[in-house]
Amino acid sequence: MFNRLLMTAIGFTALWLSCASPPAAQSLPRVLVYSRTAGFRHDSISDGINAIRQLGQQSGFIVDATENPASFNDANLAQYKAVVFLSTTGDVLDGAQQAAFERFMRKGNGYVGIHAASDTEYDWPWYGGLVGAWFQSHPAIQQATIRIEDPGHPSTAELPTSWRRNDEWYNFRINPRGRVKVLATLDETTYNGGGMGADHPICWCQMYDSGRAWYTAGGHTRESFSEPLFRSHLLGGILFAAGLRACACAVLAAANGASFRGPELAGESIVALFGSSMTTSTESATATPLPVSLGGISLRVRDGAGQEHAAPLFFASPTQINFLLPPNPTSGEGALTLLKADGTAPSAPLRLAPIAPALFSANANGQGVAAGVALRIRGATRSFEAIAQLDPQQNRFLPRPIDLSDPNEEVYLLLFGTGFRALPALSGATLTIGGTALPVLFAGAQGTLAGLDQINVLLPRNLAARGEVDLFLTANGSSSNIVRLHVR
Repeated sequence: MFNRLLMTAIGFTALWLSCASPPAAQSLPRVLVYSRTAGFRHDSISDGINAIRQLGQQSGFIVDATENPASFNDANLAQYKAVVFLSTTGDVLDGAQQAAFERFMRKGNGYVGIHAASDTEYDWPWYGGLVGAWFQSHPAIQQATIRIEDPGHPSTAELPTSWRRNDEWYNFRINPRGRVKVLATLDETTYNGGGMGADHPICWCQMYDSGRAWYTAGGHTRESFSEPLFRSHLLGGILFAAGLRACACAVLAAANGASFRGPELAGESIVALFGSSMTTSTESATATPLPVSLGGISLRVRDGAGQEHAAPLFFASPTQINFLLPPNPTSGEGALTLLKADGTAPSAPLRLAPIAPALFSANANGQGVAAGVALRIRGATRSFEAIAQLDPQQNRFLPRPIDLSDPNEEVYLLLFGTGFRALPALSGATLTIGGTALPVLFAGAQGTLAGLDQINVLLPRNLAARGEVDLFLTANGSSSNIVRLHVR
């Protein structure tokens, strides 16, 4: 039953977005501006470099500028928090330099793309995913209205909801929505030559290959870089990409596979990843050990120490992937990267902890009746009883009453969950049922399914006749989701 519950695709809409300024660094961070062109060259590049230098002086980061592709090596990139591709065009890096930049992003650093950065490296699929969408065409320079979709991002926080400005407005080969977090769109009714229709993203951000990426299509004209609002827009994007303003921009969301909550997840627990167009097929693991590739995708986990681990997979589909977090990751802020068949690598943030308890529910949504069984012992007789029953009219599981009325019987509750097998001592766990905290007799790996944990308690007779009650697990100070039980 539990395999079916785990593999069922469940809607999940929680995408969190919070922005805050981190403590001041002891040494000034550095940002590299790269503006090599192998095609059309914008005369605004020098203005852009000067503007970014000024923004760095005002905001506490150092700016270096180069057009030398040899700068893209591990040793040189290690000194930077972000790289800005400023109106680059064509093929501007060779294979070794591309690999160095991919490693740079994988270490949790950032990318900023400005204007023709989307007219760059058409034969590098990883870069196409990073920039979000490649350039298709543009009409003549003219005024247009930008609609701010997310005013909470640092790059849009100071902009008017309807932002009227003059620039060269790009049409893209694809609409990147669903692949990226769209921050602003173009209103095609306000100018001539739009080619994307009612939904025309013009600025976006995302987590990508464990790093942060931000792109704006503005910045064609020299005047752009002297506009106060555009400079504010640009500064916010750089601060985000460099990690100087913490702001989640993930379009993928990882959650505990039992409770469908986050953000903390524990090693060797079952996790669900939600998104769109993650695979082109639906596949389930059919044997153990679990595969690390399924449906044309694989997952890579970066833990709090920056170490990378391959994640075993239970199930893969376009909208949901169920996987097992590798055991013993270092706690702290990490990332999960989806390696797709098309060569792109979107990411989601992870917060790893030793213990992050969650309880499965019979309806596989983290709510309602608990997933588990009751063990009834009377003398030498033992029997297992279901604690949930299917209501065919509602097509969902409801609590099945557990009878506690016989003083000659002992009734144990066996519940299933994930994220608490690393509990160092049973004294650190309690199961609270109907407001009564019960000592835990067993808490650990269930043993038959990877990542599945089990908790056992003796149900006291003073719970008899309580009816439906809430229950939750507390382990090492962290509490699980709340599920239900019926006692009589």
